[in-house]
Amino acid sequence: MKVYISSEAAEQIREILNYLENTWSKQVSDDFLEKLQKAMDQIGLFPSSFPKSESFPAIRKCLITRHTSAYYRIDEIRKEVEILAILDNRQNFKI
Repeated sequence: MKVYISSEAAEQIREILNYLENTWSKQVSDDFLEKLQKAMDQIGLFPSSFPKSESFPAIRKCLITRHTSAYYRIDEIRKEVEILAILDNRQNFKI
Protein backbone atom coordinates (compact mmCIF):
# COMPACT_ATOMS: atom_id res chain seq x y z
CA MET A 1 0.00 0.00 0.00
CA LYS A 2 1.04 3.57 -0.57
CA VAL A 3 1.94 5.47 2.59
CA TYR A 4 1.17 9.18 2.92
CA ILE A 5 2.18 11.56 5.69
CA SER A 6 -0.38 14.09 6.91
CA SER A 7 0.71 17.71 7.15
CA GLU A 8 0.53 17.49 10.95
CA ALA A 9 2.76 14.41 11.02
CA ALA A 10 5.18 16.07 8.57
CA GLU A 11 5.48 19.05 10.93
CA GLN A 12 6.04 16.71 13.89
CA ILE A 13 8.80 14.94 11.95
CA ARG A 14 10.49 18.27 11.17
CA GLU A 15 10.34 19.23 14.85
CA ILE A 16 11.81 15.88 15.94
CA LEU A 17 14.62 16.09 13.38
CA ASN A 18 15.47 19.66 14.39
CA TYR A 19 15.46 18.72 18.07
CA LEU A 20 17.68 15.68 17.51
CA GLU A 21 20.16 17.60 15.36
CA ASN A 22 20.31 20.62 17.69
CA THR A 23 20.45 18.59 20.91
CA TRP A 24 22.49 15.59 19.81
CA SER A 25 23.94 15.55 16.28
CA LYS A 26 23.20 15.32 12.57
CA GLN A 27 24.01 11.60 12.77
CA VAL A 28 21.35 11.01 15.44
CA SER A 29 18.85 12.92 13.30
CA ASP A 30 19.80 10.86 10.23
CA ASP A 31 19.49 7.62 12.24
CA PHE A 32 15.96 8.57 13.29
CA LEU A 33 15.03 9.37 9.68
CA GLU A 34 16.33 5.95 8.60
CA LYS A 35 14.28 4.20 11.33
CA LEU A 36 11.22 6.21 10.31
CA GLN A 37 11.65 5.16 6.68
CA LYS A 38 11.98 1.49 7.69
CA ALA A 39 8.83 1.76 9.81
CA MET A 40 6.94 3.35 6.92
CA ASP A 41 8.12 0.57 4.60
CA GLN A 42 6.84 -2.03 7.09
CA ILE A 43 3.52 -0.20 7.45
CA GLY A 44 3.16 -0.14 3.66
CA LEU A 45 3.89 -3.85 3.35
CA PHE A 46 1.97 -5.08 6.40
CA PRO A 47 -0.43 -2.31 7.46
CA SER A 48 -2.69 -4.58 9.55
CA SER A 49 0.15 -6.16 11.50
CA PHE A 50 0.49 -3.36 14.04
CA PRO A 51 -1.79 -3.02 17.08
CA LYS A 52 -5.03 -1.06 17.00
CA SER A 53 -5.66 1.81 19.38
CA GLU A 54 -7.84 0.87 22.35
CA SER A 55 -9.71 4.19 22.13
CA PHE A 56 -9.89 4.45 18.33
CA PRO A 57 -9.86 1.01 16.63
CA ALA A 58 -9.44 2.56 13.17
CA ILE A 59 -6.02 3.91 14.22
CA ARG A 60 -2.94 1.73 14.54
CA LYS A 61 0.41 2.29 16.25
CA CYS A 62 3.86 1.43 14.91
CA LEU A 63 6.90 1.76 17.16
CA ILE A 64 9.68 3.73 15.42
CA THR A 65 12.07 3.96 18.37
CA ARG A 66 11.51 3.21 22.04
CA HIS A 67 10.60 6.88 22.44
CA THR A 68 8.58 7.50 19.27
CA SER A 69 5.58 5.92 17.52
CA ALA A 70 3.68 6.54 14.30
CA TYR A 71 -0.11 6.55 14.43
CA TYR A 72 -1.89 5.77 11.18
CA ARG A 73 -5.12 4.69 9.54
CA ILE A 74 -5.71 2.33 6.64
CA ASP A 75 -7.99 3.22 3.74
CA GLU A 76 -8.89 -0.18 2.29
CA ILE A 77 -10.88 1.33 -0.58
CA ARG A 78 -8.04 3.52 -1.83
CA LYS A 79 -5.41 0.96 -0.81
CA GLU A 80 -3.36 3.54 1.07
CA VAL A 81 -2.18 4.38 4.56
CA GLU A 82 -2.11 7.84 6.10
CA ILE A 83 0.38 8.60 8.86
CA LEU A 84 -1.62 10.84 11.19
CA ALA A 85 0.91 11.62 13.90
CA ILE A 86 4.43 10.93 15.15
CA LEU A 87 4.30 11.09 18.95
CA ASP A 88 6.61 10.68 21.92
CA ASN A 89 5.77 7.49 23.85
CA ARG A 90 6.76 9.12 27.15
CA GLN A 91 3.81 11.47 26.97
CA ASN A 92 0.36 10.34 28.05
CA PHE A 93 -1.67 10.47 24.82
CA LYS A 94 -5.13 8.92 24.68
CA ILE A 95 -4.96 7.28 21.25
